[in-house]
Amino acid sequence: MAITVSEKAGVLIFRLGDGIISPVTKTISETREATLSACASPPRLIFDFKKVTGMDSSGLSVLMKVYADIHPRGGKIGVINVNKRVKSLIVMARLITVFKNFESVDDAVAALQHSKVSQSV
Repeated sequence: MAITVSEKAGVLIFRLGDGIISPVTKTISETREATLSACASPPRLIFDFKKVTGMDSSGLSVLMKVYADIHPRGGKIGVINVNKRVKSLIVMARLITVFKNFESVDDAVAALQHSKVSQSV
């Protein structure tokens, strides 16, 4: 699975590829750890699901771990390009209030910079 990380106006953008399933979740975990260890301020993250075709419980677990790591530090998470399959998993896992959906990277960056995260998946 390919994962790329970029930054826009202080917000980290994780572009995920293929499926967020075991065993590729290890790549996400390792990338998250390496990237967030360098963050001094409360992390602001965007997960771009444009290329994600599916997700299983291990994928949800990794995303919950990201939230558990950054929430105590005042961090925020936004998501973009979430397909129906992934959205239904997020809803079933009751993570609808944790991962806020935005129409574009620009919308997410603007909201996360100002901590005005109010739109659910």
